[in-house]
Amino acid sequence: MRQATRAVALLLLIALWVSAARVSGAGAAPASLRAIGEAQSLAEAFGDGRTLIVFAHQDDDLLWMLPFWPVADRFVLAAYPAAPAVRRLIQTFPSELNYAGRWSPAWGETDDDTFAEIFTDRCKRAAIVNVATIEARLRPLVTADIRRIVTHNNWGEYGHAEHRAVNIAVRTLAVERGIDVWALGDRVTVNGEAPSDYVDVAAETGLPAITGHVDPELLRALRSRYLASIPVASTAELTTRLRRWSPTLWTWSGAPEAFPMGWQPFIQLVARGRDLTVGNPVVTRLVREIAPHNQCPSRPILPSP
Repeated sequence: MRQATRAVALLLLIALWVSAARVSGAGAAPASLRAIGEAQSLAEAFGDGRTLIVFAHQDDDLLWMLPFWPVADRFVLAAYPAAPAVRRLIQTFPSELNYAGRWSPAWGETDDDTFAEIFTDRCKRAAIVNVATIEARLRPLVTADIRRIVTHNNWGEYGHAEHRAVNIAVRTLAVERGIDVWALGDRVTVNGEAPSDYVDVAAETGLPAITGHVDPELLRALRSRYLASIPVASTAELTTRLRRWSPTLWTWSGAPEAFPMGWQPFIQLVARGRDLTVGNPVVTRLVREIAPHNQCPSRPILPSP
């Protein structure tokens, strides 16, 4: 009974969120996005439905990019192939979100055993997934109708090497195609479990910015689906590898406030093909100061600083 009540509450919450976030008309900004100062056109541009959300790992778009879900053309998983457990997970999302219909794993799909054997090992994975191969996988998905991409920031939020690799690949393609790139304007502490671990650096960078609203109840409700998804392979050994990689499909902290919440800053990294981060002293400093995490020591995937 209690579980059914929670399910109904989630559906109601999503219905209200989707309704509130829906674009109110041509040229209008979705309610989940706001301009900062007089730059109203920056937020309004997202109302055209020509936005890709490109993220490294399956929980990243929920954790770092939620305000853009209502306006996304597609959700692109960019740093590993999807295991069946991931497809089963997204099929549990309420249909009102239209998530599964917009989900595009850039690396296709694999079986649970292959994922356990290869993609839970950062050194084996590095031989396959790197900046060049991510760019190659994303290239056919950045079609002529796409005007902007929401992705990871240059410093990988808290420094994750694959977040940074996806960012580099996306910025390269955006410059080539003449489109925009946006990302969260926070500096994050590893496994940040409190609001103070998510530090707004948008104004410090001097880059164009808007704000996006992260509904904490919605994020917690969807996160619960990840926390309930426990990876399993065909053998005990491979299952152990999966669960050593992550006990559930949620790979971040599960603490009640372990995510950015409320109105959060999002910064423009590339504007119509011009990379605004090149030569930006604050972005350069953040990339230098925040050490890369989850990188294979013998096979680094990031370029030398």
